[in-house]
Amino acid sequence: MRIFRSLAVCSVFGINLVAIGFVCADRLAHPPVAPIPVMARSTQLGPSTTGAIPGSAPVASMKVAPLPKATDGFDTERLNALLRGDPISGPARR
Repeated sequence: MRIFRSLAVCSVFGINLVAIGFVCADRLAHPPVAPIPVMARSTQLGPSTTGAIPGSAPVASMKVAPLPKATDGFDTERLNALLRGDPISGPARR
């Protein structure tokens, strides 16, 4: 029985090797086709360049809205007050 298992494994391995060999030989016999040369073409100009469509008017830059003020960094004074046991108060309004 051991010999049949060895023969089966060797035959599968051999068949795979033969298939790979045939594929390699076929690829070597038929090199890839060279790409077809393309004629040089002129670049297409856009309609705004040729004047068919008028160019857009310059747009005035919009002012950037100011960002809402937020607490910068970590509030160490509030942390120290919490550690001392002082009552928690909301952020101060300015």
